[in-house]
Amino acid sequence: MNKILLLFFIFFTVTSTVFSQNDMRKPFIAGSLNTTFAINQRNTQGEEPSSFIEPTSILMRVGAGFQFNERWATSVNFGFDHHFQYIINSIPLYGGLRYNFVITDGEAFFIETSFGRIIRPSERFENGNYYKIGVGLLSLEHETWNGSLHIDFHRKKLKGFIDDNLDSISLGVGFSLF
Repeated sequence: MNKILLLFFIFFTVTSTVFSQNDMRKPFIAGSLNTTFAINQRNTQGEEPSSFIEPTSILMRVGAGFQFNERWATSVNFGFDHHFQYIINSIPLYGGLRYNFVITDGEAFFIETSFGRIIRPSERFENGNYYKIGVGLLSLEHETWNGSLHIDFHRKKLKGFIDDNLDSISLGVGFSLF
């Protein structure tokens, strides 16, 4: 874990030095709300109608970050995840890196990756690792805040869980305040 923190610090230092002449540099606070969906197993023909898909988790995130230029940003985040079907709660603590690969006048398409640890609030499983990769659309209309829509793949490596993994794909909305 210390090697990962050292590499993250070196990357942060080198990146901030490389982009030090750019006036886009600024700190920000970010948050997001995601949910995952699954096919409703109780949805059967001939009975009382119910929805075909249903939410299976809620994932809330808050973090602080730094925008290096119009393309690169990094952040440190924490969150709270609740998976309805497994009745599992977890608290991810992670660092993230975002790259805006297409930038237009009012929006940017981005790819984001994250790595960190999962803290368990209960003893149903052990602490584990957290990984995320996602793509999304970021609004650049305002100077003080940005909104986003994104789709993310989450992997929680949890010993004692099914195949030691809890994988999910989520849809979410988020914001950044500068």
